[in-house]
Amino acid sequence: MRGLAVVVSVEPVAGRLFFWGARALYLGPSFGLAAHRNAAAVLCAGLGGAFGLARDPRLAEPDFITCRTALIPANTLHRIRPGAAPMAFLYVDPQSADYRCLFAGMRQQGAADSRDHGDEAAYLAILARLSRGAAWPDVRDEIAAVLGLAGARSGDERIRGVIRRLVGDPEGVNDLAGLAAGIGLSPSRLQHLFKDETGLAFRRYKLWTRMGAAIRAMARGQALTEAALGAGFASSAHFSSAFRAMFGLTPSAFAKAGLTIVEAPAGQ
Repeated sequence: MRGLAVVVSVEPVAGRLFFWGARALYLGPSFGLAAHRNAAAVLCAGLGGAFGLARDPRLAEPDFITCRTALIPANTLHRIRPGAAPMAFLYVDPQSADYRCLFAGMRQQGAADSRDHGDEAAYLAILARLSRGAAWPDVRDEIAAVLGLAGARSGDERIRGVIRRLVGDPEGVNDLAGLAAGIGLSPSRLQHLFKDETGLAFRRYKLWTRMGAAIRAMARGQALTEAALGAGFASSAHFSSAFRAMFGLTPSAFAKAGLTIVEAPAGQ
């Protein structure tokens, strides 16, 4: 209810990164980053208390707005002052229907940031359960429902097959024309159907799956170059550049943090 403080009890947690199609959810201690930009849009949430969002992140000592949830558009300079409790960062593609759904759900909408999701209390409660050990498959669909996320799963078996191919063979060419021919569609028809079913363009979804594959490989102990090439990137530098642009820090920083990587089954 608006105007009431939301208090959610959470236990301290180590960082976990949940890959979820063309989404990623980080749950754990804040990285305490300086002012930065992300190529992805990000929904920030303070699990056990409020966090600060800089009014003008360009200042060395900015004033901070206190909030529990904030949506930062892609390529927008921002700075967060975290509280003591864990935080959650939900990254979504800025060209996706997900972002439009999240923006529509914010009570205070702005060009640089939007604050106070309309179902903030329910979202924080789900995150608290996740932080206390609830299984990811048990809460994933609840998060999608409470945030109104679009295209969580494809109902078209042809598109589900394409997604399984992208996830299962990220280093493959997986070009649009070849995949379309394999399921009896024209490239343009596959492109339109893919976006209708997933809420995201084929090319963007392919990038997300390759990023997920590379960071999972690093979590299993592979070197940066091996993980990048195995996921279909031209080089480790290409992967690092794309990852830093998307998430605001390098894949090496994620790996050094000792994160647990959780992923949905292929096609989900």
